Amino acid sequence: MERTGLKLTDLTDVQLVEKALGEGSEAAYFTLYTRYHVGVCAQVSRLVQDSAEVEDICMETFEKAFKQLATYRTDMRFSTWILTIARNSALDHVNREKTRSKRIETSSLDQDDSNASKVVDPSVSPEDEYIMSQCQEKFETSIEGLPELYREIARLCFLDNLGYKEISEKTGVPVNTVKTRVRRAKMILTDAMQEDED
Repeated sequence: MERTGLKLTDLTDVQLVEKALGEGSEAAYFTLYTRYHVGVCAQVSRLVQDSAEVEDICMETFEKAFKQLATYRTDMRFSTWILTIARNSALDHVNREKTRSKRIETSSLDQDDSNASKVVDPSVSPEDEYIMSQCQEKFETSIEGLPELYREIARLCFLDNLGYKEISEKTGVPVNTVKTRVRRAKMILTDAMQEDED
């Protein structure tokens, strides 16, 4: 039975991963995304300069991470795990660009990829930790800045950890409308977080 009334933003990374995997909680996935989006983009920006490419690689990082979420080991910090995926995705991109410009043979590229991954230090710097804590605060502030139509439903979903049915009962809004408003709130929040980074 899902516990309610507990804010998703108060849950640990491991608890969010468990909710995402065990319950298929879309809100848990989104909370992990918002918690680490700025840190992932900062990590990628260290290796890739083009801002459009940085955003593409960030999205690719989250797609890879969420597809492989079952492989995440809970004895490892989630931040270390996802920033390592971000770093490797950025290195893959850099290596692809080198291949295009220099036409390096495939066998040579494979060797370069494995060496590059070993050189990278997967530890999380204090700067990365700070960026991610700022991201969490920004997420909560962004929810409060949503249009009134979406604000309460977003707060109940992402902060209070209520399911669609519970939100519907609490607000008197039909379940399908709740789903639509949560989806729209996610789009607005994502856009707002990306604009702040530009």
